[in-house]
Amino acid sequence: MEQKVILLFITNLLVLAAFYASIPIIPIYCQEIGITGSRVGIVLTAMSVATILFRPVAGYLLDNFNRYRVYLLFLALFCLSFPAFIAFPVFGALIIVRLYMGAVYSVCGSATMTLAGDVLPQSKITAGISRFAFTVSIGMAVGPYVGLQVQNHMSSKASFLTIFGITVIALICVSCCRIRYPKVERKKFSIRDSIYGPALPFMFNMMFLMIPYGAVIAYSSIFAQEKDLIAYLLYFYITLVAGMLVSKLSTQKMIDSGKHRVLVYASLVVLILTMASYLFMTTGIHLLLAGFLFGLGYGILQPLFQSFVTGTTPAPQRGVANATYMLSYDIGIGIGSLLMGCLQESIGLPIGFALTAIAYVIGGIVYIVYVDRYYRRLHR
Repeated sequence: MEQKVILLFITNLLVLAAFYASIPIIPIYCQEIGITGSRVGIVLTAMSVATILFRPVAGYLLDNFNRYRVYLLFLALFCLSFPAFIAFPVFGALIIVRLYMGAVYSVCGSATMTLAGDVLPQSKITAGISRFAFTVSIGMAVGPYVGLQVQNHMSSKASFLTIFGITVIALICVSCCRIRYPKVERKKFSIRDSIYGPALPFMFNMMFLMIPYGAVIAYSSIFAQEKDLIAYLLYFYITLVAGMLVSKLSTQKMIDSGKHRVLVYASLVVLILTMASYLFMTTGIHLLLAGFLFGLGYGILQPLFQSFVTGTTPAPQRGVANATYMLSYDIGIGIGSLLMGCLQESIGLPIGFALTAIAYVIGGIVYIVYVDRYYRRLHR
Protein backbone atom coordinates (compact mmCIF):
# COMPACT_ATOMS: atom_id res chain seq x y z
CA MET A 1 0.00 0.00 0.00
CA GLU A 2 2.77 2.45 0.95
CA GLN A 3 4.53 1.82 -2.36
CA LYS A 4 1.29 2.52 -4.26
CA VAL A 5 0.76 5.81 -2.41
CA ILE A 6 4.32 6.92 -3.24
CA LEU A 7 3.88 6.02 -6.92
CA LEU A 8 0.56 7.85 -7.05
CA PHE A 9 2.18 10.84 -5.32
CA ILE A 10 4.91 10.96 -7.99
CA THR A 11 2.39 10.43 -10.79
CA ASN A 12 0.13 13.23 -9.63
CA LEU A 13 3.07 15.58 -9.19
CA LEU A 14 4.31 14.88 -12.72
CA VAL A 15 0.87 15.17 -14.33
CA LEU A 16 0.12 18.46 -12.60
CA ALA A 17 3.60 19.79 -13.36
CA ALA A 18 3.05 18.97 -17.04
CA PHE A 19 -0.37 20.58 -17.09
CA TYR A 20 0.70 23.79 -15.36
CA ALA A 21 3.96 23.97 -17.32
CA SER A 22 1.90 24.52 -20.46
CA ILE A 23 -0.02 27.54 -19.13
CA PRO A 24 2.75 30.21 -19.13
CA ILE A 25 4.50 28.93 -22.26
CA ILE A 26 1.35 28.95 -24.41
CA PRO A 27 1.03 32.80 -24.49
CA ILE A 28 4.66 33.14 -25.64
CA TYR A 29 4.23 30.34 -28.17
CA CYS A 30 1.07 32.00 -29.48
CA GLN A 31 2.91 35.30 -29.97
CA GLU A 32 5.67 33.46 -31.85
CA ILE A 33 3.15 32.08 -34.36
CA GLY A 34 1.22 35.35 -34.68
CA ILE A 35 -1.62 34.91 -32.16
CA THR A 36 -1.92 37.95 -29.87
CA GLY A 37 -4.24 39.85 -27.49
CA SER A 38 -7.58 38.39 -26.51
CA ARG A 39 -7.09 35.45 -28.91
CA VAL A 40 -4.39 34.17 -26.53
CA GLY A 41 -6.97 34.24 -23.76
CA ILE A 42 -9.38 32.28 -25.95
CA VAL A 43 -6.78 29.55 -26.56
CA LEU A 44 -6.04 29.33 -22.83
CA THR A 45 -9.71 29.32 -21.82
CA ALA A 46 -10.76 26.69 -24.38
CA MET A 47 -9.33 23.95 -22.19
CA SER A 48 -11.24 25.17 -19.14
CA VAL A 49 -14.49 25.10 -21.11
CA ALA A 50 -13.91 21.49 -22.19
CA THR A 51 -12.85 20.43 -18.70
CA ILE A 52 -15.91 22.00 -17.11
CA LEU A 53 -18.23 20.27 -19.58
CA PHE A 54 -16.48 16.89 -19.26
CA ARG A 55 -15.96 16.80 -15.47
CA PRO A 56 -19.42 15.27 -14.83
CA VAL A 57 -18.58 12.51 -17.32
CA ALA A 58 -15.21 12.04 -15.58
CA GLY A 59 -16.92 11.48 -12.23
CA TYR A 60 -19.30 8.97 -13.80
CA LEU A 61 -16.44 7.03 -15.44
CA LEU A 62 -14.45 6.86 -12.21
CA ASP A 63 -17.38 5.61 -10.13
CA ASN A 64 -18.91 3.20 -12.68
CA PHE A 65 -15.86 1.61 -14.31
CA ASN A 66 -12.52 0.28 -13.08
CA ARG A 67 -10.91 3.50 -11.86
CA TYR A 68 -7.37 2.30 -12.40
CA ARG A 69 -7.92 1.27 -16.02
CA VAL A 70 -9.83 4.46 -16.78
CA TYR A 71 -6.90 6.50 -15.47
CA LEU A 72 -4.34 4.54 -17.53
CA LEU A 73 -6.33 5.14 -20.70
CA PHE A 74 -6.92 8.86 -20.18
CA LEU A 75 -3.37 9.55 -19.02
CA ALA A 76 -2.10 7.96 -22.24
CA LEU A 77 -4.46 10.24 -24.20
CA PHE A 78 -3.29 13.24 -22.15
CA CYS A 79 0.32 12.57 -23.17
CA LEU A 80 -0.58 13.05 -26.84
CA SER A 81 -1.88 16.61 -26.38
CA PHE A 82 1.60 18.16 -26.04
CA PRO A 83 3.10 17.03 -29.37
CA ALA A 84 -0.16 18.29 -30.92
CA PHE A 85 0.80 21.88 -30.08
CA ILE A 86 3.81 21.48 -32.37
CA ALA A 87 1.90 19.62 -35.07
CA PHE A 88 -0.93 22.20 -35.38
CA PRO A 89 0.45 25.78 -34.95
CA VAL A 90 -2.75 27.53 -36.12
CA PHE A 91 -5.28 29.49 -34.03
CA GLY A 92 -8.30 27.30 -34.82
CA ALA A 93 -6.32 24.08 -34.47
CA LEU A 94 -4.88 25.14 -31.11
CA ILE A 95 -8.40 25.72 -29.80
CA ILE A 96 -9.29 22.15 -30.81
CA VAL A 97 -6.10 20.83 -29.16
CA ARG A 98 -6.96 22.68 -25.95
CA LEU A 99 -10.53 21.34 -26.02
CA TYR A 100 -9.18 17.80 -26.42
CA MET A 101 -6.66 18.42 -23.65
CA GLY A 102 -9.41 19.67 -21.34
CA ALA A 103 -11.61 16.63 -21.94
CA VAL A 104 -8.91 14.06 -21.14
CA TYR A 105 -7.42 16.08 -18.27
CA SER A 106 -10.81 16.26 -16.56
CA VAL A 107 -10.42 12.54 -15.84
CA CYS A 108 -6.70 12.65 -15.00
CA GLY A 109 -7.14 15.57 -12.62
CA SER A 110 -9.81 13.75 -10.64
CA ALA A 111 -8.55 10.16 -10.80
CA THR A 112 -5.24 10.29 -8.93
CA MET A 113 -6.71 11.87 -5.81
CA THR A 114 -9.54 9.34 -5.93
CA LEU A 115 -7.14 6.40 -6.25
CA ALA A 116 -5.07 7.72 -3.35
CA GLY A 117 -8.19 7.94 -1.18
CA ASP A 118 -8.97 4.32 -2.06
CA VAL A 119 -5.58 2.90 -1.07
CA LEU A 120 -5.20 4.92 2.16
CA PRO A 121 -6.62 3.42 5.40
CA GLN A 122 -9.93 4.99 6.45
CA SER A 123 -8.39 6.44 9.63
CA LYS A 124 -5.66 8.24 7.67
CA ILE A 125 -7.65 9.59 4.72
CA THR A 126 -8.04 13.22 5.87
CA ALA A 127 -4.41 13.65 6.94
CA GLY A 128 -3.12 11.57 4.02
CA ILE A 129 -5.05 13.47 1.37
CA SER A 130 -3.97 16.79 2.89
CA ARG A 131 -0.37 15.71 2.35
CA PHE A 132 -1.12 14.11 -1.01
CA ALA A 133 -2.87 17.26 -2.23
CA PHE A 134 0.40 19.11 -1.75
CA THR A 135 1.36 17.64 -5.13
CA VAL A 136 -1.15 20.10 -6.60
CA SER A 137 0.66 23.06 -5.07
CA ILE A 138 4.15 21.86 -5.99
CA GLY A 139 3.08 20.87 -9.52
CA MET A 140 1.60 24.32 -10.05
CA ALA A 141 4.93 25.90 -9.16
CA VAL A 142 7.53 23.46 -10.52
CA GLY A 143 5.75 22.92 -13.86
CA PRO A 144 5.87 26.54 -15.08
CA TYR A 145 9.51 26.83 -13.96
CA VAL A 146 10.55 23.80 -16.03
CA GLY A 147 8.47 24.83 -19.05
CA LEU A 148 9.81 28.39 -19.12
CA GLN A 149 13.38 27.25 -18.47
CA VAL A 150 13.34 25.01 -21.54
CA GLN A 151 11.46 27.60 -23.61
CA ASN A 152 13.94 30.38 -22.78
CA HIS A 153 17.08 28.32 -23.30
CA MET A 154 15.94 26.19 -26.23
CA SER A 155 12.55 26.77 -27.88
CA SER A 156 8.79 26.47 -27.43
CA LYS A 157 8.81 23.20 -29.37
CA ALA A 158 11.46 21.79 -27.04
CA SER A 159 9.38 22.78 -24.02
CA PHE A 160 6.32 20.93 -25.34
CA LEU A 161 8.45 17.83 -26.02
CA THR A 162 9.89 18.05 -22.49
CA ILE A 163 6.39 18.18 -21.02
CA PHE A 164 5.46 15.19 -23.19
CA GLY A 165 8.40 13.29 -21.67
CA ILE A 166 7.22 14.18 -18.15
CA THR A 167 3.74 12.76 -18.84
CA VAL A 168 5.24 9.55 -20.24
CA ILE A 169 7.22 9.08 -17.01
CA ALA A 170 3.97 9.64 -15.08
CA LEU A 171 2.28 6.95 -17.18
CA ILE A 172 5.09 4.50 -16.40
CA CYS A 173 4.84 5.25 -12.65
CA VAL A 174 1.10 4.64 -12.45
CA SER A 175 1.45 1.51 -14.59
CA CYS A 176 3.58 0.05 -11.78
CA CYS A 177 0.82 0.56 -9.18
CA ARG A 178 -1.46 -2.25 -10.41
CA ILE A 179 -4.41 -1.31 -8.23
CA ARG A 180 -7.17 -3.92 -8.26
CA TYR A 181 -10.85 -3.12 -7.98
CA PRO A 182 -13.84 -5.42 -7.62
CA LYS A 183 -16.41 -5.42 -10.39
CA VAL A 184 -18.55 -2.29 -10.18
CA GLU A 185 -22.32 -2.25 -10.51
CA ARG A 186 -22.75 0.19 -13.36
CA LYS A 187 -25.47 2.83 -13.24
CA LYS A 188 -26.97 4.82 -16.07
CA PHE A 189 -25.39 8.22 -16.65
CA SER A 190 -27.39 11.22 -15.51
CA ILE A 191 -26.37 14.84 -15.05
CA ARG A 192 -27.95 14.91 -11.58
CA ASP A 193 -25.84 11.96 -10.37
CA SER A 194 -22.67 13.31 -12.01
CA ILE A 195 -22.51 16.27 -9.60
CA TYR A 196 -21.83 15.51 -5.92
CA GLY A 197 -23.95 17.99 -4.00
CA PRO A 198 -22.00 18.03 -0.70
CA ALA A 199 -18.82 19.07 -2.58
CA LEU A 200 -20.44 22.08 -4.30
CA PRO A 201 -19.87 24.62 -1.48
CA PHE A 202 -16.16 23.76 -1.41
CA MET A 203 -16.03 23.96 -5.21
CA PHE A 204 -17.80 27.32 -5.29
CA ASN A 205 -15.53 28.74 -2.58
CA MET A 206 -12.28 27.55 -4.20
CA MET A 207 -13.40 28.81 -7.61
CA PHE A 208 -13.02 32.43 -6.46
CA LEU A 209 -9.66 31.69 -4.86
CA MET A 210 -8.30 30.27 -8.14
CA ILE A 211 -9.15 33.29 -10.33
CA PRO A 212 -6.04 35.33 -9.38
CA TYR A 213 -3.89 32.20 -9.68
CA GLY A 214 -5.08 31.65 -13.25
CA ALA A 215 -4.34 35.28 -14.09
CA VAL A 216 -0.82 35.25 -12.66
CA ILE A 217 0.28 31.89 -14.03
CA ALA A 218 -1.05 32.61 -17.52
CA TYR A 219 0.33 36.14 -17.84
CA SER A 220 3.38 36.23 -15.57
CA SER A 221 5.72 35.78 -18.55
CA ILE A 222 4.17 38.69 -20.47
CA PHE A 223 4.13 40.84 -17.31
CA ALA A 224 7.83 40.14 -16.73
CA GLN A 225 8.61 41.12 -20.33
CA GLU A 226 6.69 44.40 -19.99
CA LYS A 227 8.48 45.29 -16.72
CA ASP A 228 11.90 44.17 -17.98
CA LEU A 229 12.01 41.51 -15.24
CA ILE A 230 12.25 38.46 -17.48
CA ALA A 231 15.61 37.50 -15.93
CA TYR A 232 13.84 37.08 -12.58
CA LEU A 233 10.82 35.14 -13.85
CA LEU A 234 12.32 31.66 -13.48
CA TYR A 235 13.29 32.46 -9.91
CA PHE A 236 9.71 33.61 -9.31
CA TYR A 237 8.66 29.96 -9.60
CA ILE A 238 11.49 28.84 -7.31
CA THR A 239 10.29 31.25 -4.62
CA LEU A 240 6.75 30.03 -5.27
CA VAL A 241 7.85 26.48 -4.45
CA ALA A 242 9.79 27.74 -1.42
CA GLY A 243 6.68 29.49 -0.11
CA MET A 244 4.61 26.33 -0.55
CA LEU A 245 7.20 24.21 1.25
CA VAL A 246 7.41 26.66 4.15
CA SER A 247 3.62 26.74 4.46
CA LYS A 248 3.40 22.96 4.39
CA LEU A 249 6.15 22.38 6.95
CA SER A 250 4.92 25.08 9.32
CA THR A 251 1.16 24.47 9.20
CA GLN A 252 0.64 20.70 8.84
CA LYS A 253 0.21 20.18 12.60
CA MET A 254 -2.43 22.92 12.69
CA ILE A 255 -4.26 21.30 9.76
CA ASP A 256 -4.14 17.88 11.45
CA SER A 257 -5.51 19.34 14.68
CA GLY A 258 -8.42 21.01 12.87
CA LYS A 259 -7.31 24.65 13.22
CA HIS A 260 -8.52 25.50 9.74
CA ARG A 261 -10.17 28.87 10.25
CA VAL A 262 -7.10 30.85 11.27
CA LEU A 263 -5.09 29.35 8.39
CA VAL A 264 -7.70 30.36 5.81
CA TYR A 265 -7.90 33.92 7.17
CA ALA A 266 -4.12 34.34 7.30
CA SER A 267 -3.71 32.96 3.76
CA LEU A 268 -6.31 35.32 2.33
CA VAL A 269 -4.73 38.38 3.95
CA VAL A 270 -1.33 37.43 2.53
CA LEU A 271 -2.74 36.81 -0.96
CA ILE A 272 -4.79 40.02 -1.07
CA LEU A 273 -1.76 42.14 -0.14
CA THR A 274 0.39 40.25 -2.67
CA MET A 275 -1.97 40.89 -5.59
CA ALA A 276 -2.48 44.53 -4.63
CA SER A 277 1.30 45.02 -4.65
CA TYR A 278 1.43 44.33 -8.41
CA LEU A 279 0.24 47.94 -8.86
CA PHE A 280 3.68 49.27 -7.96
CA MET A 281 5.94 46.32 -8.84
CA THR A 282 9.11 47.49 -10.60
CA THR A 283 11.96 45.39 -9.16
CA GLY A 284 13.03 41.78 -9.33
CA ILE A 285 13.15 41.51 -5.53
CA HIS A 286 9.50 42.53 -5.37
CA LEU A 287 8.59 39.89 -7.98
CA LEU A 288 10.42 37.19 -6.02
CA LEU A 289 8.78 38.24 -2.74
CA ALA A 290 5.39 38.10 -4.46
CA GLY A 291 6.18 34.56 -5.64
CA PHE A 292 7.09 33.46 -2.12
CA LEU A 293 3.95 34.96 -0.57
CA PHE A 294 1.82 33.53 -3.39
CA GLY A 295 3.23 30.08 -2.63
CA LEU A 296 2.72 30.58 1.09
CA GLY A 297 -1.00 31.28 0.63
CA TYR A 298 -1.80 28.56 -1.88
CA GLY A 299 0.41 26.02 -0.09
CA ILE A 300 -2.13 26.22 2.73
CA LEU A 301 -5.43 26.70 0.88
CA GLN A 302 -5.19 24.01 -1.81
CA PRO A 303 -4.40 20.97 0.39
CA LEU A 304 -6.80 22.24 3.04
CA PHE A 305 -9.84 22.44 0.75
CA GLN A 306 -8.97 19.11 -0.89
CA SER A 307 -8.92 17.46 2.54
CA PHE A 308 -12.33 19.03 3.27
CA VAL A 309 -13.80 17.24 0.25
CA THR A 310 -12.12 13.84 0.49
CA GLY A 311 -12.42 13.63 4.28
CA THR A 312 -16.21 14.10 4.19
CA THR A 313 -17.01 11.83 1.23
CA PRO A 314 -17.81 8.07 1.38
CA ALA A 315 -15.49 5.91 -0.76
CA PRO A 316 -18.06 4.99 -3.47
CA GLN A 317 -18.70 8.68 -4.23
CA ARG A 318 -15.10 9.96 -4.14
CA GLY A 319 -14.72 9.94 -7.91
CA VAL A 320 -17.70 12.19 -8.56
CA ALA A 321 -16.90 14.28 -5.44
CA ASN A 322 -13.34 15.02 -6.61
CA ALA A 323 -14.56 15.69 -10.14
CA THR A 324 -17.11 18.16 -8.76
CA TYR A 325 -14.56 19.89 -6.55
CA MET A 326 -11.94 20.11 -9.31
CA LEU A 327 -14.37 22.22 -11.32
CA SER A 328 -13.21 25.06 -9.06
CA TYR A 329 -9.75 24.90 -10.64
CA ASP A 330 -11.13 24.68 -14.17
CA ILE A 331 -13.56 27.57 -13.77
CA GLY A 332 -11.30 29.77 -11.64
CA ILE A 333 -8.21 29.42 -13.83
CA GLY A 334 -10.34 29.78 -16.96
CA ILE A 335 -11.92 33.01 -15.71
CA GLY A 336 -8.54 34.35 -14.60
CA SER A 337 -6.90 33.61 -17.96
CA LEU A 338 -9.74 35.04 -20.04
CA LEU A 339 -10.13 38.07 -17.78
CA MET A 340 -6.46 39.01 -18.01
CA GLY A 341 -6.50 38.58 -21.79
CA CYS A 342 -9.15 41.30 -21.91
CA LEU A 343 -7.70 43.52 -19.17
CA GLN A 344 -4.24 43.44 -20.74
CA GLU A 345 -5.52 45.39 -23.72
CA SER A 346 -7.77 47.79 -21.79
CA ILE A 347 -6.16 48.75 -18.45
CA GLY A 348 -2.88 46.82 -18.41
CA LEU A 349 -1.60 43.86 -16.42
CA PRO A 350 -0.55 45.65 -13.15
CA ILE A 351 -4.03 47.07 -12.54
CA GLY A 352 -5.62 43.86 -13.80
CA PHE A 353 -3.63 41.70 -11.35
CA ALA A 354 -4.51 44.04 -8.47
CA LEU A 355 -8.22 43.91 -9.32
CA THR A 356 -8.25 40.13 -9.11
CA ALA A 357 -7.73 40.48 -5.34
CA ILE A 358 -11.47 41.18 -5.23
CA ALA A 359 -11.97 37.45 -5.88
CA TYR A 360 -10.12 36.67 -2.62
CA VAL A 361 -12.43 39.02 -0.72
CA ILE A 362 -15.49 37.28 -2.18
CA GLY A 363 -14.00 33.85 -1.44
CA GLY A 364 -13.28 34.90 2.14
CA ILE A 365 -16.86 36.07 2.66
CA VAL A 366 -18.22 32.78 1.27
CA TYR A 367 -15.97 30.83 3.65
CA ILE A 368 -16.87 32.90 6.72
CA VAL A 369 -20.61 33.06 6.07
CA TYR A 370 -21.20 29.47 5.01
CA VAL A 371 -18.39 27.01 4.16
CA ASP A 372 -16.67 26.88 7.55
CA ARG A 373 -19.86 25.89 9.40
CA TYR A 374 -20.86 23.60 6.53
CA TYR A 375 -17.60 21.63 6.80
CA ARG A 376 -17.83 21.30 10.58
CA ARG A 377 -21.38 19.99 10.26
CA LEU A 378 -20.35 17.36 7.67
CA HIS A 379 -17.25 16.35 9.61
CA ARG A 380 -19.09 15.42 12.82
